[in-house]
Amino acid sequence: MNTIKGIILLTSLIFFTSCTFDYFEDETNYVVYVPKANVELTTDEYQIEDIHIYIYKNETLANLKKASYPFKESSRMRKGNFNFRLFPSTYDVFGFVNTEGFIWSKLASRQEGGFGLPESERGEYRYPSSFASFSIEILHPTIDFPAPLLTDTANFNKRYSGRICVAFEKLTNFNPLLTYSNISKIKVTATGTGTYQNMALLTDSINTRSGSYTSSDKVMMEFIPYENPFEEYEFGIDGYFFPSLSDDSPITLWMDFIDNSGKTLHSFPLTIVETLHMNQTIYLGTDGIGTFELDINGPEQWDPEIVGGDDGGMGI
Repeated sequence: MNTIKGIILLTSLIFFTSCTFDYFEDETNYVVYVPKANVELTTDEYQIEDIHIYIYKNETLANLKKASYPFKESSRMRKGNFNFRLFPSTYDVFGFVNTEGFIWSKLASRQEGGFGLPESERGEYRYPSSFASFSIEILHPTIDFPAPLLTDTANFNKRYSGRICVAFEKLTNFNPLLTYSNISKIKVTATGTGTYQNMALLTDSINTRSGSYTSSDKVMMEFIPYENPFEEYEFGIDGYFFPSLSDDSPITLWMDFIDNSGKTLHSFPLTIVETLHMNQTIYLGTDGIGTFELDINGPEQWDPEIVGGDDGGMGI
């Protein structure tokens, strides 16, 4: 009889140990808390439109979750909690918000996967309207067993993109028509800038580098100039770009200045040799001949009236 009881007890211990290690389907041991998804905190200015979370273990996708505002998929998401059930290990967690317009591919492998712009047969690309608010969080949780619930907070206050601000002065020295009042928009063809981001090259704000589908990729943009962005400069533009390419090659902006009738008044290139990092702003001044990095201590010194628009953050 004692032998039978011993067998039953041993079998029960094995059963419960196995169930605890494998976890139950509804058991959560890791949470990514996103305040901007919490219905109790969100406002028109403080919220996200969608979220992608990819969790990698040893370069292989271990779990993922995607959802969109107002996050009706579950009551937990409505509170900003994105729950996961993970086996004990160390993970790399990549969170993205406001992802509309991007193409995601081969995400099962961090080495092969990534996101980018919709491919173009002509090699000409356009950044989506959500690009200025496309933000990222990278987390590195370690799940222990046994251990209490682990929660990481993802504020999504860091843009993936870098921002380039250009101020213009004395352009009338070589073309008297190049005044703020005469220019309706500036068309830009950007080369040497990213169109695709490999997940393996996505690390932190300093070391992240982007890529491109081909070496001849071009990004087409249109800027609405605004007046007096900084000190004596007559007008300026600003836009958002992928971080610099993995070979740190310069970004070149070929600019066509268009008048109110649609006529091109003048064209010239501007080359940016500085490395553009994730969530960084580079301020430049140019007279059409030389280009200078402006000494700006903070965004309040640049025209404070400028706000991001639906065209990717360019214009007034």
